[in-house]
Amino acid sequence: MEMDPLEVFEVEMPGEDYGAEKYREIIMDILQDLGLIRSIGRLYVYVDIEAPYFAVFGMIRGKLPPLKVSDVGDLVPAEGGFQITVEDEEHMANLIRVLWSTFGRDKVEQPERNVLVVLSDESPQDLVVADTETEFRRDLMDALVRIAPEGFRNRRNEMGKESFFFLAAEETIKPEMVAEAKERLGGMRDA
Repeated sequence: MEMDPLEVFEVEMPGEDYGAEKYREIIMDILQDLGLIRSIGRLYVYVDIEAPYFAVFGMIRGKLPPLKVSDVGDLVPAEGGFQITVEDEEHMANLIRVLWSTFGRDKVEQPERNVLVVLSDESPQDLVVADTETEFRRDLMDALVRIAPEGFRNRRNEMGKESFFFLAAEETIKPEMVAEAKERLGGMRDA
């Protein structure tokens, strides 16, 4: 049996066991596609098809460290400076931008698509390339919008340091709906 990377992952959809299981699969696929699965410790989803609304509460596993040059590529001393070989080009644009702003455009060369050379005696290894915390939160919001049922255009989200709450509904979201959703999610957490 395969274990979920999440410590706790519950989907509750009263009267719709099959729908809850399918929603669970969809949510897992989206979180994996966006690389969020390891950053979320607990995830509770409650879908009320009568009201109708869709609510999610999650616990974030911890603060993500910033991504440094040494995390993005292999750094080796080279003639006149340092060579950085980047395997995953996802952060290449940010890396070039950081190197240009720190060392100047004239001190950064790109002899190959995935290779940069920094002409400096100072190592760029500890320069911050990306704020992974901000990226995580942006990707998390993207995932929650993707996960919400089609037509649930009204949304509310609360993002804390250690947790998040997301609510989507067809109708206007009223304080009573928010309170009910939080109560249902709280009941799932306490069960």
